[in-house]
Amino acid sequence: MKKIILITLSIFILNVPCFADQYKVLRVIDGDTIDINYNDKKERVRMLCVNTPESVHPDQSKNCEMGRKASAYTKYRLAGKSVDLEFESKTRGKYGRLLAYVILDGENFNLELIQKGWSKYYTKYGTSERHHAKFLTWEKEARSQGLNIWSARSENSEVQPVVAGEYHGNISSRKFHRPGCKYYNCSKCTRVFNSRYQAISAGYEPCKICKP
Repeated sequence: MKKIILITLSIFILNVPCFADQYKVLRVIDGDTIDINYNDKKERVRMLCVNTPESVHPDQSKNCEMGRKASAYTKYRLAGKSVDLEFESKTRGKYGRLLAYVILDGENFNLELIQKGWSKYYTKYGTSERHHAKFLTWEKEARSQGLNIWSARSENSEVQPVVAGEYHGNISSRKFHRPGCKYYNCSKCTRVFNSRYQAISAGYEPCKICKP
């Protein structure tokens, strides 16, 4: 009986993903890259199997509005939070960055980026060892729903940068809007935001009509 129990426990342990302890998110670099406090040292994490559009590339021509939106979403979800890391067989890339799945409240945030349409399933350096099927499923769903990078109006490299004061929030509805939206201007109830992230951080929701 003891032998059977030991064998069962061994099988269970071998199949448990490799999670680290919780780490504080110090900074969100862009949609797929963050800095964390890793064993009392600042370390950069490049999320596995995702590649959001550019927002902080040195070549400004490669940055786009969809990249800034993906970055804002990751900031909204991860900034200041404590996360776990799930590693696969290779823990660091050629630039020394940690390669991992970011686990927020027990859920795989890399998969969430695919689910919300902020990234394609990125397989340039290999497919996911543990979550391949889920990545394929969520990418298919996001594509079918036309979410973010999959939307018909999304041209990842052609949208102009956000200008100061572009977003207007309605203090009554707690929603914010982009220029051109019929709800953009509201007499005596408008709050101006300089970025989408600023609006979201203030507790405002994106308008479902203009989709800022």
